[in-house]
Amino acid sequence: MKSKTSFLFFCLVGILMLLSNTTRSYAQQNKDSLSYYTKLALQPQSAVDLYKSYDFFKKSYESSMNDEDLESAIHNLYYIASIEYKRGAYDNSETTAVNAIKLLKKRPNTWHTTATKKSFYNLLGIMYEEQRNKNKALQLYKSTLQLAKTSADSAIIYNNISVVYKSHSEHLKAKKELQKAYNLLPRLKDTLTQALILDNLGVLYNEINKDGLPLMTKALKLREQVKDTSKIYLSYTHLSKYYYSLGDTLESKKYALKSLEFAENLKSASYKYNALGLLTGVSKDIYAKSFKKLNDSLYRAEQQSTNNYAMIRYDVSQKEKQLLKSENVKERIVLVTLFIALLSVFVYLYQKSKHKKEKLKEVYETESRISKQIHDDVSNDLFQIMTKLESKDQIGEELKNELHTLYYRTRDISKEHSLINKEYAFEDYLGELFESFNDENTSVIVKGISDISWDKVEDVKRTTIYKVLQELLINMRKYSKAELAVLIFKNKNSKIHISYSDNGIGCTLKKNTGLQNTENRINSIRGTIIFETEQNKGFKAKIRV
Repeated sequence: MKSKTSFLFFCLVGILMLLSNTTRSYAQQNKDSLSYYTKLALQPQSAVDLYKSYDFFKKSYESSMNDEDLESAIHNLYYIASIEYKRGAYDNSETTAVNAIKLLKKRPNTWHTTATKKSFYNLLGIMYEEQRNKNKALQLYKSTLQLAKTSADSAIIYNNISVVYKSHSEHLKAKKELQKAYNLLPRLKDTLTQALILDNLGVLYNEINKDGLPLMTKALKLREQVKDTSKIYLSYTHLSKYYYSLGDTLESKKYALKSLEFAENLKSASYKYNALGLLTGVSKDIYAKSFKKLNDSLYRAEQQSTNNYAMIRYDVSQKEKQLLKSENVKERIVLVTLFIALLSVFVYLYQKSKHKKEKLKEVYETESRISKQIHDDVSNDLFQIMTKLESKDQIGEELKNELHTLYYRTRDISKEHSLINKEYAFEDYLGELFESFNDENTSVIVKGISDISWDKVEDVKRTTIYKVLQELLINMRKYSKAELAVLIFKNKNSKIHISYSDNGIGCTLKKNTGLQNTENRINSIRGTIIFETEQNKGFKAKIRV
C-alpha cells in the first residue's frame, strides 16, 4: 500500500512540474515574441518586417481592448503608429497616436503614462514637421520637453526642434538647439541616438558653410553597426544631398541609388519618393529636373492646403468639449438658481400655511380658555345661585325658569367653544353633536360618517370640521326653521367631502355672520366651502377638506 502511494505521489509531482514548465515556456514564448516584433518594428530590415510586426501589434491591441487592459492597448498603439509612419501612412499614424492619447487621459498620472505621452507627442511632432506645420510641431516638441526625464529624451527633443528650424531656414536657431543635444552626447549610451545627433549636426554644418562630412560619416558607421535599415537610408540621402551640393554628381547618384535600394526593400512610399527625387535631381535630363521642381511645388501646396490633421481636429474637439462644459456649467447655475427660487417659494408657502395652522390652533385654544372660564366661573356660580333660590318659597316659578334657561345657555356656549378631547373617538363626538340638534321639531339624518378614517385626519382639521358643522346646525336652528337636515360624508381622491342640506326657509348670505366665520375656518386649512341658498328654498353647503 505504501509503495502504491509513493508511486502516485511521484506521478503527481511529475505532472505538476510538466505543467509548470509548459506554462513557463508559454510565457517565455510570449515574451520572446514581443521582443522579436518590437525589434522588427523599430529596426526593420525589409517591408516584410514592418507588415509582420504590424499584424502582431494590431492583434495584440484588439486582445488588450477585449480584456480592458488599457496599458497594454496603449503600448501596442505606439508601435502601430510608428510602423504606419515608417510605411508613409502619415494620416493613419497620426490618427492612431491621437487615439492613444485619448486613452492615456483615462489612466492615472504616473511616471509610465508621462513617458508614454512624451513618446506620442514626439512622434506627432515628427509627422507635423514632415507636413510643414512648423507651429504645431514646435508646440508638440516643447510639450514633450517638459515631460522629459532623461538626457536621452532631452537630446532627441532638442534634435527634433533643431530639424524644424532648419527646414524653415532658421539655421542659427537650429544650431543652438542641436548644440544642446550635442553637449549631451557623453551621457548617451544609445548608439542610434548618438548617430542621429551627429548626422543632423553634420547636415547643418554643410548648410552654414562648415564641413560636416566627418560627422555624417561617423553617424553612418554607427548605424551600420546596429544594422538599422531605416536610419542607414537617412544617412545615404544626406550624403547624396551633400555631394550634390558640391557638384559631385557621381557620388551623389551612388548614395541616391543606395537609398532607393533600401526604400524598395522597405516598400515605403515616402522613402521611395525621396530617393527618386534625389536621382531626378542628379539627372542631366532638363525635363526630369523640371518635373521634379514642379512636383515638389505641388506636393508642398497640397500639404499646406490640407489642413485637417488629426491632432488639430483633436485640439478643436477638446476646445469644443471645454466650451460645452462651460455651457453646462451655465445651465447648472441657472438650474440651481431656479431650484433655490422654487425652494424659497415652497418654504414661504409652507411657513405661511404653518403660520395659519398655528394661528388657528391658537384661536381654538383661546376659545377653549374662554369656554372653560365660562363653565368654571359663570356656570358654576349660576348653578349655586339656582340651588339657593330653589330652597326659598318666595321665589316665583318664572324666575326659576329664567335662571334655568340662562344656565343652559351658558353651558351651551361653553360646549360650543371647548376643544375636542383627543382620547375620545371623533366619530362619537360628531354623533353627539348631531343628536343634540335632534328634537321633536327637527330631524338630523347622517350618512357615510363611518366611511371616513378619522384617526388619520389631523387634529386641526378635525376640530375645524366639528366647529363648521356645529356652526351650520346652530344657523339652522336659529334662522332656518327646518324640519329636516341631512349630512352626507364621502371620501374622494384622498379628500373628505361633506354635503349639508336642510328644508328650511333659506337665508340671504351676508358678511360678518356665522357663515362667514365657517368660510374663514375652512380656508385656514386649505379647504373649500360653497353655499347654495334662496329664500323659502332651503339651505345647502358643500365642504371639501
